[in-house]
Amino acid sequence: MNWPLVISGLLVGAVFGYVLQHGRFCMNTGFREVLFGDYTVFRAYILALVVLVIGSTVMDDLGLIHFRSIPFTWLGNALGGYIFGIGMVLGGGCATGTLYRIGEGMIGSWFAALGFMLMTTAMYSGPLRPIADFLWFGTESFSFNYTLESGAPVTISNVLGINRWVVIALIVVPALIFVSKGKFKRAPNAKGFIWWTTGIMIGLIGVIGFYASEHYGGYTTARGLSFTGPLNELVTWFTGSSYVDTVRDLTAIPEVADAADFEGIDVGALTGIGKMTWSVWMIFGLVLGSLLSAMGHKEFSWRAPKANSLVTQLSGGLLMGVGGTLAGGCNVGHGLTGLATLALGSLIGIIFIVLGSWTMVYFLFIRE
Repeated sequence: MNWPLVISGLLVGAVFGYVLQHGRFCMNTGFREVLFGDYTVFRAYILALVVLVIGSTVMDDLGLIHFRSIPFTWLGNALGGYIFGIGMVLGGGCATGTLYRIGEGMIGSWFAALGFMLMTTAMYSGPLRPIADFLWFGTESFSFNYTLESGAPVTISNVLGINRWVVIALIVVPALIFVSKGKFKRAPNAKGFIWWTTGIMIGLIGVIGFYASEHYGGYTTARGLSFTGPLNELVTWFTGSSYVDTVRDLTAIPEVADAADFEGIDVGALTGIGKMTWSVWMIFGLVLGSLLSAMGHKEFSWRAPKANSLVTQLSGGLLMGVGGTLAGGCNVGHGLTGLATLALGSLIGIIFIVLGSWTMVYFLFIRE
């Protein structure tokens, strides 16, 4: 047993889950409430992103971590993001919102998480993998996987050909102006962390996640906080998927690992399929931290919605699994971890996640 991997994953996840639950932080809620004029949770998200992008880039510059390249598969990023956004509204929470609500005892979130895990595995390492391959790679005559001639990661700064700190400044300055317009005083009778405390802590946890995943997780680069791939790793480990051995055997051969079939896909992530990785332990820690927070603040109780709501949340989870896999990440994988590296695919992914969310919010809440 690799105890540094297990303990660091559990600890980062537990603190993350505690902050999510006590801060009532769910990006699905933040995106939805913007349409109704409430920017509180959205400001917490923007503040978390500011802290994360600055902190992690400084660490990357110092050589303390090494960013991994997130592929720019533009059709998958866009279409998958849109599907994920629709799914998280139906599921009643984003990836983190769903998982921390499991720790609160919400049965509907268990159903959403179940759908998320099942479809992620079906798309990533199961019978639906050909769909993902097509949207990631395209065909022999047309590719959806965009790369730079220089071989550099497809980031906003590399595409524009400017220093990444210039891009970060162009992002951070207006972001802080937006954040500064929020109410920094706690409302009367308010519970939990105030929004700006939540945002700062989530950003710092993201920075620590980058460091811990690389130095204790056995990755050659900093994976950071992510959920779509790790949920697949959890299911394939638990079920012993036959696909796991095939992937391990193939990626163990250098000439195959470098072949076109794996172009744009992180081989290190592929070889993690079916293993109890750092990220899987982080997910366990998140649920545990949420449970401890909910019980400590007397907010835990088993709650089950009506049957039709359970079906809706299960359907939402299934869509999240499809979308997260096709997009190459969920709201956290793209909206926080990916954007911190300035990955262009993550920018497209989170934009379409928001658009998908707003579309479903319109049909469920606004139109009526």
